[in-house]
Amino acid sequence: MPGPDPLGPHTADAAVGADEEAVLADITAAAADHERHGVPRSVMDQLSGIGWLGPVAAVPQQRERAERLAMADTAVWFCWSQHQSPLRLLQASTNQTLRQRWLTDLASGRAVGATAFAHLRRPGPANPVASPCSDGWELQGHLDWITGWDLADVVALQVRTGQEPQAPVLALLLDKQAPISLPRGLTPEPPLQLLAMGGTWSRPVALNHCRIPADRVIGLTPIAAWTQADQARTRLANPAAFGLIRAALGDLLQQAQHRRADGWITAAQTLMQDATELRRRCYAAADHPDRLSDQDHHDLRASALELAERCCRAALVSHAGGALREGHPSGRRLREALFLQVQALITPVQDRLIQNG
Repeated sequence: MPGPDPLGPHTADAAVGADEEAVLADITAAAADHERHGVPRSVMDQLSGIGWLGPVAAVPQQRERAERLAMADTAVWFCWSQHQSPLRLLQASTNQTLRQRWLTDLASGRAVGATAFAHLRRPGPANPVASPCSDGWELQGHLDWITGWDLADVVALQVRTGQEPQAPVLALLLDKQAPISLPRGLTPEPPLQLLAMGGTWSRPVALNHCRIPADRVIGLTPIAAWTQADQARTRLANPAAFGLIRAALGDLLQQAQHRRADGWITAAQTLMQDATELRRRCYAAADHPDRLSDQDHHDLRASALELAERCCRAALVSHAGGALREGHPSGRRLREALFLQVQALITPVQDRLIQNG
């Protein structure tokens, strides 16, 4: 069952209902198994059943969903968030055949999506690369990971169309739903053995002269436009950080009350006040992004990541050596907090985390 939630939703109209609470309780109870054996497809089906796997909800509800999923199990949050990318891409696509085949199923949650695009943020030569061929596009290279590979019915691959600085980004939709076979030349590798988020079915994928038909193209985006949109998202604080903060503070406060440790209670209350104010500032900044400089946004995002680590570390310390047992939620949350510090990482936030560390 979920632990206490002393921080609560960021706004009263974001509270979840009884059916949603029941699903979140199931996810929380199974989080250790998810880390050990992988998030099962049944969890995604549960999220679909309560309407959480479809189109993006109103902003307060979407933030609360992200917070509550991260509070329950950040691996589930990450798989859930990956589903949104192919859904958004299809919603904006002019490929009517793909839209008719997949958009309704993705929007309803009957189909689960995954995506691969983190490689587009990295400096250096493009990898992988798509080149035009007689029947569409040929992919060559290696993807370090695709999160949620084993859960997905479709995967949106986003790759550069050459090594030139202005080469655009090509988005393709890969059909994984049985009995469809994977394209020749595409080889998924064993799931990565990760320090954190080991249950996300993150697999490297090799692309060796892999041909994708032209009718699988979702769209083509200039690299400058893609980068601008990506940076506008990644400069904002991640609601998942506040989900971890909520879970960790509930854990810490419960331990403090059990131990009758007044100093711990005071520390937990101070952290709650800090988290409440920081969350308010982060969400106000996201709602009105043009009111702040990029540096201000980066500082807020880094502050949320630092506070998540601090709260998770405090909760772990309150359990002493018991938190080091395999499957203990405090240890898992601290690893998840560290994962968020390198997920969708941009240099200004990286600099702040390193220099303040």
